[in-house]
Amino acid sequence: MVAHGETFIAECFWPNVHEADLAELDRRVERTAAALNTVRYLGSILLREDEVVLCEFEGAAVNVREVARLADIPFERIIAARRSPWAGGASDRLS
Repeated sequence: MVAHGETFIAECFWPNVHEADLAELDRRVERTAAALNTVRYLGSILLREDEVVLCEFEGAAVNVREVARLADIPFERIIAARRSPWAGGASDRLS
């Protein structure tokens, strides 16, 4: 069962990464996360100019690391993250 817990980012330095690589990575991670059912995969972000991919997860650190390893994510590190509490409503507060 997927535990709703902390959010983690698997940070990947990935020279010459392309959208097709990212699509395959997302499919692989989604399959692995679904099979283990211990974390929720929230998707990836490509920072093209920096050749960095960020993969976001929700769950326990040990489970995130296991899914990242089994899905062959080329991560440098896995770090705890937190979303802004203002996300989603920022435009309402600016007017």
